[in-house]
Amino acid sequence: MFEEFNKTEKDRKESGIDKYIVKLDHVAYRVKRGEREKLMTEFTNHLPYRLYKSFEVVSSNAITIALKLHESLPIIVISEGLSDDSIVEKYCQKYGSRVHHLAYEVTDIDKVVEIQKSRGVKFTTDEILGSEEEGIKQIFTLPTEGANHIIEYIQRFGDFDGFFTPSNIAGLMLSTEKLSE
Repeated sequence: MFEEFNKTEKDRKESGIDKYIVKLDHVAYRVKRGEREKLMTEFTNHLPYRLYKSFEVVSSNAITIALKLHESLPIIVISEGLSDDSIVEKYCQKYGSRVHHLAYEVTDIDKVVEIQKSRGVKFTTDEILGSEEEGIKQIFTLPTEGANHIIEYIQRFGDFDGFFTPSNIAGLMLSTEKLSE
């Protein structure tokens, strides 16, 4: 009954990947224009989430906010396109407002990507975005078959607590552009 699941779990354990993936870091939603505040209100109504950060992503004509529950993870990230030509709005026109990706904190992103590529996992970019000097390195997988959401691997350095940098956000969002065509 669980033959395929058991085989995959065994393969994953043997790959050594488990020792590098720490925990769920954030859940990211993409919502249609005008729906960001409604989703924020739903979260803050049901749970003691509060506004943590807000960013305008000029290169993608979008706004991204982060909600935090006390000092714990996961953070809820909500991105909304600000025009019809925004990557975020195009994605939502194709798939609707929904979870876009689950981000997992890792201890060695280079090793995670190496192992996952050897296991057949495909990514939206050939290279990991960001750098240790910038405080963050991250990469998206292609969407999963079953749930059609992306997995992000993220590694932060020093006291960096953000979700992207001004120099890598365009590349990160653009890496998902083909998914909206």
